[in-house]
Amino acid sequence: MTLLFRKQKGHKKLPSLYTSLLIAFTLVLGCFMVLFSGFSLPIISSRLQVNINNLLDRSIIIAWHEYNRFFRETEANLEIIASLKGVTALFSGGDARELASLMASRPKVDFWQAIDNQGRVLAASGGGGGDPAASMIGLFHGSWAGGETLTSSEVVPVNTIIYLNPGLKDRALVAIKDLDGQPTHTFFDRALIQVVAVPVKVGNQTLGCLAAGHLLNNDYNIAGNYTNKVPGSFLSIGVQGVRIAANIQGASRMNFVGLPQPPALVSTTEVGRRYIGQSQISPREVHLVVSDPIYNSAGSIIGEFSVGVPSQGINSIKRDTFLAILASLVICLLLALVLAAFLSRRITRPVTTFSHLAKEISQMETVTAAHIDRLDQISVPDIQEIWYLKRCFNRMARSLYQKCKETETYMQELENDRQQLRHLADELTEANSLLEKKVEERTEDLKKAVIELKALNNLKTQFLANMSHELRTPLNSIIGFSEMLSDELFGKLNPTQKEYMEIILRSSRHLLQIISDILDLARIEQGKIVLNKEQVNLEELIQAVVTILKPQVDGRELEFRVDIQPQLPQMVIDPVRIKQVLYNLLSNAIKFTAPGGEITIRAWRQGEEVVVSVRDTGIGIKLEDQQRVFDEFYQCESLYQRKFEGVGLGLPLSKKLVELHQGRIELQSSYGQGTKVTFYLPVRELSQECSEGGL
Repeated sequence: MTLLFRKQKGHKKLPSLYTSLLIAFTLVLGCFMVLFSGFSLPIISSRLQVNINNLLDRSIIIAWHEYNRFFRETEANLEIIASLKGVTALFSGGDARELASLMASRPKVDFWQAIDNQGRVLAASGGGGGDPAASMIGLFHGSWAGGETLTSSEVVPVNTIIYLNPGLKDRALVAIKDLDGQPTHTFFDRALIQVVAVPVKVGNQTLGCLAAGHLLNNDYNIAGNYTNKVPGSFLSIGVQGVRIAANIQGASRMNFVGLPQPPALVSTTEVGRRYIGQSQISPREVHLVVSDPIYNSAGSIIGEFSVGVPSQGINSIKRDTFLAILASLVICLLLALVLAAFLSRRITRPVTTFSHLAKEISQMETVTAAHIDRLDQISVPDIQEIWYLKRCFNRMARSLYQKCKETETYMQELENDRQQLRHLADELTEANSLLEKKVEERTEDLKKAVIELKALNNLKTQFLANMSHELRTPLNSIIGFSEMLSDELFGKLNPTQKEYMEIILRSSRHLLQIISDILDLARIEQGKIVLNKEQVNLEELIQAVVTILKPQVDGRELEFRVDIQPQLPQMVIDPVRIKQVLYNLLSNAIKFTAPGGEITIRAWRQGEEVVVSVRDTGIGIKLEDQQRVFDEFYQCESLYQRKFEGVGLGLPLSKKLVELHQGRIELQSSYGQGTKVTFYLPVRELSQECSEGGL
């Protein structure tokens, strides 16, 4: 019982169930608020934006209606005037005073012209004839030629307006301002006009046309009429990115005529698309704007027709909407938290009582009958889980009470087992000490064996070196006397004797080579070999070895290829030893390549190394033998199946000689397809070798 209810120390203080439930309710409600805000606010914002766009669309429609009012009213008036006899008489040489009187009574008409079907101006607001405005000739011609009324917006030079009506000079001039609203002392040289051309007919004959126009530069009638219909909104007309008419009312200035239009608005309308966006009226004032392009009679875009409203009111609506939603959410959250606190308290009260009782039992480290009576007296709400918790807790307490004595017995048994385990541990410690002693003794024996093996290996190496040295002297004598006999210095030899002497010479030289290789290996292992390095042309060295072995290649009918990269660097190497490596590799390639095969030697520079490879198309080496070909005296074929002479020293000796030059050697082979042996030598300067003690 002591182990089951031992008091835990050092644990951090945990929150109560009531606090946990309250936090859980708060987090759930908070997440709901965040999710609700995340989903509802963008939807509300998008709906507000749609309503704003709809408002702007309706506003631009109303603005165009006001813009086209001049066309509608002037077209109706000109059709009546063109049908009068006094006007038609003008085209037959009559007087223009009646027409001038009628046109003067039209306040919205700023200028007018009567043009016959020959393109001549019969009468004009400027007081006489002359030529029609060049930019409107096409419109006039279309009217009398087609016999129909035409309307258009046109951009003409300011001088043309002054020519048509000198009284329009002050209205036509628009002073250009910079972005700060300061005058630049220059004037905009273009004017935007509305033109209506009505054909003049007598029966089915068209005599010409009657045209009237309205100047939009510095005109406030269209903007004023529009603002009266859409309060709080404004209208702006621009040409080539400059406002020529506007009734924008900003906080910092009242007159925006002559100021440049926003670049985004101009670039959008110039390609024939509607612009919906914002315009920075001042550093702290932004207007919502919709703008359409203005087309002339030729279908070209000549200006921008814009309407908009200040964004402060829209932003206030958005802000008020968002604040109302957030306030509602906060109030709902507070009410929900109050309800959650009440419910949490009611649910957690019996659980809290259980926890206090469990704490008391754990401190006493035993369960008594009084504890069981108190459990029976605890009342729980009609909640299935809590009722089940009380039932389980009661059952657990009774079970613990019944098992107390069993626990005491069990603890005694555990103590007995602990004593036995301690006794076994002592025995194991003693056995472990004996084992460690035996391991130390065995390790010492192994050290002695290793020392003896090293000594035997040194004796073997010394023996090979001594034997090789002793055998070379009599073998050189045999070779010398055999060469003298073969050269017939002491008399003629018959063919059989000649053949036997060649066999003796070849065998003696082969034996001498084997002895020399054994001696070199022994000297390398003893560290007694010394490299006599010098600066060498590697290409010349390779060619020298190739020249020596060329007769053997020709005798076996092999194809021999030499591929040396031009301008190889000078190598600081021992030429005798590298020749020995090349001789061994090429001799192996010649020996193991069948007649008709191919042998290739290549040399090239690769980074800071020079690479030399010898490749043949011979018998190749099996995969299981490739890991051991660099072992001394190892040969791939068995003693009973040997077809080629040699004792397996060429590759091991070559590997050691290359490694003495700080290089490395690699072998690649496919059985039945050929072998490629590659060795790498570092490129080093002669001065570097001297400084490092290599020479």
